[in-house]
Amino acid sequence: MSDARDLFYGSDYKYSDSEERSYQRSDLIVNVTEDLLVAMEDLDISKSELAKRLSKSKAYVSQILDGSRNMTLGTLSDICFALGVKPKIIIPVKRECTIVTSAWRNSVDISTESKRVVSSSVTKIQSVHKWGSVENAA
Repeated sequence: MSDARDLFYGSDYKYSDSEERSYQRSDLIVNVTEDLLVAMEDLDISKSELAKRLSKSKAYVSQILDGSRNMTLGTLSDICFALGVKPKIIIPVKRECTIVTSAWRNSVDISTESKRVVSSSVTKIQSVHKWGSVENAA
């Protein structure tokens, strides 16, 4: 993982679950508010205009968009409605696969979606979840 945290701790630093959870929370807040600000800019809607559309104060909108006030999913929905956009939330579940073939005798990483196109020479496919559990897929 290469991100801003690496500047302070290095890429080999192991974060605790609490640190990782806190980082991911902050990252989500930044990404959502940034997306809202970009949408507002694209739609030429100011914070004042958004506040009027929400029947809220400009201070409230500023606090939501700078991350200092907690934004609920309900608030996100209200803001998107006021902007005339429909929010779309995607929660990706990534699986990594290790494939060992009788021809190569090597491990090759492919996506779970790609395993269906692998030839019949596959001896064993293991689907390894990000959190470390293993399922036999073949």
